[in-house]
Amino acid sequence: MKKHELRQLKDYDVLGIGAVRREELLAGLTPVELLIHKELVPTAQASLHEELLTETLRWLKPTSVRTVKLPVAPTEFLHEVLLEEFKKAFPQTEAYLKGGLRELLKDYMKEVPWQGPLRSAHFRYLPVFLKRKFQDSRLYLIAQKEWLWSYLSFADFGFPPAEQGRLLVNPSLQSLYTADEVAEIELSPGLSVFYYDYSRKKRGEYKMDLWDAAIADVLQEDRKYTLDQLLDQVLMMELDSQLPREEWAKKMSYLQAQGIILESRSEWILNANK
Repeated sequence: MKKHELRQLKDYDVLGIGAVRREELLAGLTPVELLIHKELVPTAQASLHEELLTETLRWLKPTSVRTVKLPVAPTEFLHEVLLEEFKKAFPQTEAYLKGGLRELLKDYMKEVPWQGPLRSAHFRYLPVFLKRKFQDSRLYLIAQKEWLWSYLSFADFGFPPAEQGRLLVNPSLQSLYTADEVAEIELSPGLSVFYYDYSRKKRGEYKMDLWDAAIADVLQEDRKYTLDQLLDQVLMMELDSQLPREEWAKKMSYLQAQGIILESRSEWILNANK
């Protein structure tokens, strides 16, 4: 097979990725060539890089693996690929900042040095960095929501071990609370959660109320619950407004339907663990 017929993927885009990005990559029928950028691997991360590379080769099964030499100095190369990722993952943040991205990214890289292996993951601390630098809570919320949405597309959350018939919180669940309305990202006051819906194979967003949050809090405890046990537990909670048992049951059913809480015997969860 000719080299130009291969779909080229870069190590800093695939090593360590999770469900969403894997499925996107594996959906393509074109044979893959994996490009390795050894000059970007920090010495302290060399062992981890090799482990992730070995794991990636198992599921990606590339036709070819090739080490490439950087056309410019590693710092300059990193700056360009991270700038590209920033524009893709943080479009509303970029619009809000109104320029100055290159200098901003240089400052961020000084404070958060590159560790690899995923360029997407490098922006984990960007929202906090922006909040501290600009003292702008609105900017922080915009960046934080965009980060969480991006994070769900590449992170590997896995599943905690659970017994048959036990309920658990979706392990990908991420939360963001605000008292403000942020129109740029369609964020309203209250507690919003973002998660990967394993059954529908897509990302989800949901606005939680007091009772939804209570259910999630209980399920995050060490104790394991069946549906009936969970109902008994929430009915004993001291809340400002308690619900009848049937209303709690409806809420739990809805949260399950949305993929926010999961039942461990579900067939698709068992398949996800394979």
